[in-house]
Amino acid sequence: MGILKPNRLQHGMHGPTLAAVAVALAVLLLTVLGTRLQLRRELRVGLAEREARGVAALFQGRFAALRAEGVDDPLLAAVEVATLPQLAYVQRITVFDARGGLPSRIYGEESVPQPDPSQLERLIAGEVLPEFRVHADGKSAVLRMHIPLPDSTAPSLAGILGVEVAGSGLLEEYAQLDRSLWRQGFVTLLLSGSALAVAITIAFSRLARANQVLFERSEGLARANRELMVATKTGAMGAVASHLVHGLRNPLAGLQGFLASLGDQPVAADDRAEALVTLRRMRALIDGVVRVLRDSGGVSEFEIAMSELLPRVLQRLDPAAQARGVRSVLQSHSHRRLHNREANILLLVVENLVSNALEAAPDHSEVRIASVDGSDGSLMVRVTDAGTGIAPSVREHLFEPTVSTKPGGSGLGLAITRQLALSIGGDVSLESTGSDGSTFVVHFPPPERVSVADA
Repeated sequence: MGILKPNRLQHGMHGPTLAAVAVALAVLLLTVLGTRLQLRRELRVGLAEREARGVAALFQGRFAALRAEGVDDPLLAAVEVATLPQLAYVQRITVFDARGGLPSRIYGEESVPQPDPSQLERLIAGEVLPEFRVHADGKSAVLRMHIPLPDSTAPSLAGILGVEVAGSGLLEEYAQLDRSLWRQGFVTLLLSGSALAVAITIAFSRLARANQVLFERSEGLARANRELMVATKTGAMGAVASHLVHGLRNPLAGLQGFLASLGDQPVAADDRAEALVTLRRMRALIDGVVRVLRDSGGVSEFEIAMSELLPRVLQRLDPAAQARGVRSVLQSHSHRRLHNREANILLLVVENLVSNALEAAPDHSEVRIASVDGSDGSLMVRVTDAGTGIAPSVREHLFEPTVSTKPGGSGLGLAITRQLALSIGGDVSLESTGSDGSTFVVHFPPPERVSVADA
């Protein structure tokens, strides 16, 4: 069910409430009518059986009395009972043999129809079989019945009586029964319908209140999410700007000192080359940050493979490494493809870690960069140097500002690096460190869990 807005909560629930009440009342009405019809049919059958058993008791009682006197003639029993005053409403009497054949009309202008052969077993079992028929005018009726007269050698019959009596009295009872059932059905429908309508109204009212609370909470959650997105975006861009400032501080200071030391002296070729390297490094740093900012603005969107991304790090840092005889070894085993926004920020993260590793590595050693895909679809990039390791006193607060592994360092490098990784849903951690070197690892989540703040 969708979340209704506040202006619809006050008025939009009336329609569904009325519809639900109408449907519930319709179902209740059909249930009451069905129950009434079933009960009416069963009660009518019960009244007809009661009437038939009363008439049958007179004939069977008289037949039993005659048999006690030594007379086994069903005809005689039928004639004697037919003349009883309480049976003045009898219209026809017919006697059949034990198989329901050989009809003998005792009373009435016409014989009673023979019993159906399929009913013979029920008659032998002593069951009275009534049949109520209403005439075409609807105002008169007849109750026809077949009455078994048991023989002395049970289970067998001495004969079967077919009797028809006037059914006007039974027809009146049926009419009274119908009126009673209608009254009871109306009362049941009124009481049950009222209770059902009240219950549904209360349920929908509570649902409307719950929906309103849900809407308010959803609005608050959406507002908080928007604020979080803004904060994440601001944090990511702030980290990029901090990265730029941090990266430019040392080259600018070195370039400034170099120019100050020259004075009016001519520039040597080696000094000129060193200055150009510094300027290229600053230019590359500025270009990288500008690229991140441009892609975050949504100018272009594309994907880049890890196998294409990591070599860019070596292209930027290899000149500085080669000057000291440090060899960079790249081992890319990842097949992950990254969105350009994620890739640009990840490139800055790895570049910072590799730059730190090159500074920590002794001359003529190695710095290894390895990427691998995790079993859950995540990505890990490891940067390993051959330095002397990180002191225990520094490890605990390694990613906090003002904590540095280098003499005179500000401690912002690793803090900014980790902030950049966090801005794209990843993280940076120290995996191992010792006298033979240190390994930093960048963790990047599976694609479905990556969260990058849109510009």
